[in-house]
Amino acid sequence: MESCKKWTIATLNRSKMFEIHPSTNGKPNISGIEGEFIKIILDKVNIDYEVVIPRDNEYGRELTSGNWTGLIGMVHRGEADIAVANLGIYEDRYRTIDFSFSYVTDELIFVILKASKQWKLFSLLRIFGIRIWISIFCALFLITTIIYVFFKGNETYFNVLFNLATNMLRQPLNLHKNMHKRKLIVCTWMLFAFIMSSIHSATLLSFIAFPSEPKTVENLRELSEALAKGTHSVYGLKGSNYMNLLLNFKDEYLQLIGSKIVENQWYITAEELSQNPLKNESSAVLGPADLFNLLYGFGEIKSKVLFSKDKVISGALAFAIRRGFCCTSQLNGMVGRLTSSGIYSKLLRDESVRHWLSVAANEKKNEETQVLTVHHFYTAFIFLFIGLSTSLMAFLGEILCFYVYKKTNFQKHNTLNRT
Repeated sequence: MESCKKWTIATLNRSKMFEIHPSTNGKPNISGIEGEFIKIILDKVNIDYEVVIPRDNEYGRELTSGNWTGLIGMVHRGEADIAVANLGIYEDRYRTIDFSFSYVTDELIFVILKASKQWKLFSLLRIFGIRIWISIFCALFLITTIIYVFFKGNETYFNVLFNLATNMLRQPLNLHKNMHKRKLIVCTWMLFAFIMSSIHSATLLSFIAFPSEPKTVENLRELSEALAKGTHSVYGLKGSNYMNLLLNFKDEYLQLIGSKIVENQWYITAEELSQNPLKNESSAVLGPADLFNLLYGFGEIKSKVLFSKDKVISGALAFAIRRGFCCTSQLNGMVGRLTSSGIYSKLLRDESVRHWLSVAANEKKNEETQVLTVHHFYTAFIFLFIGLSTSLMAFLGEILCFYVYKKTNFQKHNTLNRT
């Protein structure tokens, strides 16, 4: 009967979900979506409570010894009466503990930052694909070789190559005076150079006006392929049970995702997941869809985050209950009534609105203080530096060649005078 006078609640301290704050009377103040939900139940049944947190800060996974970690382990060992943390109802957990009535269903998806449209170094070269660039260079060297052979040594190979390359930049050809005798090959090249330079100019102007949307992984299969190539990473919740689910799926691409997470120890804590887990464009995060909608479903950030088009799994969430707990039927009755009345959905919407308002205020502040910096023009400055450096080297080379040529002629002239 003592357990019915006071409930021991195991949970994880997570922003927006279950927040624990100290108070003057020694009893913790709880807030957040699930914190408010369980507080309503506690007030209705008029019972005292104690909040405990597992040392490992895990949800609960089964070890090879048969024991459990985290919240599930505390309930299983009798250290807590119930566990509140968006716990999924899985078969292996159900063999160990009991669950209350489900109060919400959720999906396991991944989110990732969309590839930025911002210009990066050598973005100009990405206007054409690698095959087109290879074809252009092959054509350039092929025509250079043909014209060089036709001129029979009247022009150096480098001079022919330089003239043809600048001709693609719409500069006139400055080759041997007998160039008109090779009208077919020269006109063919000039037509090719005109077409390619026109296409490049038109594509460049459209790219500057409206940069194309870079490719971002959109589903689990594409994410698996990116992981296999080593271009992306994916983070999962530390101590969660869905790692075992991923590893035991029949689909190889899902097994690969799970094995990569385990192999590279790509884990994040529950608190990190409740904050802003997305750090860069090459890192995806697995987690509940409702939480991601709360974090990224509003404002400017919504257009920057991609939600996966498919899901790993969907399931019911409930409270974990210690077997033999005296108030199971009373708890189930309250959960059923609150869920039917839409209380949990209202708490989720209220927390979402509070978060969105805070995000909107920060976005407005950032818009007011945003200014152009050198970082926005670093690509242009790099190209300017490369161009000036090349010009300076060419200028110094011409001076050096002039003095070498002058010295050589002077030595030849002295030799002739002596003879």
